[in-house]
Amino acid sequence: MQDMTGDVKKKVVVIGEDDEPIATLLRDSINDEDAYQAVVVSDGALVLETVRQVHADLLILDIMMPGLNGSEVFDRVRADTDIREMPVLFVSANLPQFEAEFRERKITSILTKPFDLNDLLDHVRTLCPE
Repeated sequence: MQDMTGDVKKKVVVIGEDDEPIATLLRDSINDEDAYQAVVVSDGALVLETVRQVHADLLILDIMMPGLNGSEVFDRVRADTDIREMPVLFVSANLPQFEAEFRERKITSILTKPFDLNDLLDHVRTLCPE
């Protein structure tokens, strides 16, 4: 899709991650892809506001964040009619601890830390095609 200036419109990826090295790695890897523009938000409470402001196409969430945790953010996204359909990818180091929560919410897009950057980018391209 092109915008009025003829530039190809990038897909916007919001990353909810409070671990700065991981957030930077995610952002830089995604921004290296021509079709995507990533924005990092380190506080769960600010993720929803950012998603709306930037008209995000994909949300990448860590489970454990200050403010609201990833599950709480996910619940609010799914409850909001404007952004309910937006794909959400979870990244978590403590997958076994949250498996029941994921199952209960029918969350299937999960990347386990530490992850391979190629796996991350494959997930991004699958959930949010160019």
